[in-house]
Amino acid sequence: MAVYEILSQQNGDAEYSYNGLLSEYLEQETELPDAIREAFAQIAEAEPDTRIVCNLKGAVKLDAISNRIIHYRDISKLEGNPIVYPFILYSKGEEADRAMLVVPYEPYGYLYARGYYYCLSEAGSQFYDVRNEVLEVCFDNSADIVNSWNRLKEEKAGMIQRQLDRRQFRNYDNLKEQAMAAAEALKKDAAEILLNVQERSELIRYYIVRWFLLKKVLYVQYMVNKNIRSSVHEGDIHKQRNQARINADEVPILSYRQMWTVGHEEEAE
Repeated sequence: MAVYEILSQQNGDAEYSYNGLLSEYLEQETELPDAIREAFAQIAEAEPDTRIVCNLKGAVKLDAISNRIIHYRDISKLEGNPIVYPFILYSKGEEADRAMLVVPYEPYGYLYARGYYYCLSEAGSQFYDVRNEVLEVCFDNSADIVNSWNRLKEEKAGMIQRQLDRRQFRNYDNLKEQAMAAAEALKKDAAEILLNVQERSELIRYYIVRWFLLKKVLYVQYMVNKNIRSSVHEGDIHKQRNQARINADEVPILSYRQMWTVGHEEEAE
C-alpha cells in the first residue's frame, strides 16, 4: 500500500484532528505558526489536491527491538497512542506519492522531527514499507518548507533528508551534544512548570514522549551509521547496538515518579 493510501484511508481506530484537503484546513484553522501558514498557503495554491493529516496519534511499538534496547520504561506507562505527529502533508504523484512531516520550529526541533519519523516508520508499523517516501522538516521560514516539498517531486526523500541532516549536525557527536542539551532543557522546564501544576497527566505525558523521541534519535542514528560500525566497532553490529543503547540511556530525564512528586517531596517521604 502506498503512503497516500495509508494516510487518506486510516484505520477505524486512527485518531487525528483533521484529514483532508490542505486548502480546506487552512480555511478553518486560525492558529498556526506564521512560517507554516505561509508555506501551506503557497503549497495549497500551487497544488490544490495536496492533503494534510493533523495531530495523527500513533502507538509506541513496545515489542520492537529498538524499544527494548532503549530501556525507557516510562514510555510503556502511557496509555493509548501517545505519539502525536503535528502535520503530515501528502499527495499522489504520477510516478510516486509524496509525504512530508512538518514540525513547528523550536530549538532542537529538527531532532524531534527525526524522532517522530523513527517512531512512524518503525518495523511493524503500517508506514514501514513506505518509509522512503516520507521526508521530515522543521524550519523557521516558509521558503525552506515549500522548497523541501517541491524537491520531493524530483528527488528521493532519503537523499534530501541526508542533506538536511548535514545542515543540522556535523557528525554523530554533534548530534549527541544537541540531544543532551535538548533533554536537559526539558528536564529544567519540567521541574519548574510541574511545580505549579496540580493536574499533571498531560504534561507528564508530553515530557515522557519528548525524551523518548530524543532517545530514539540517538539510538537509530548511531545504528544506521556504517562509518561508526566499521571505524569504531570493527564491523561488529552487536558492539554497535550495545553502544547505541548506552547513548540512549545517557539522556537526562525526570522519571515518571519524580514528575508526579515534584513539589510534594515532603508528602512523599
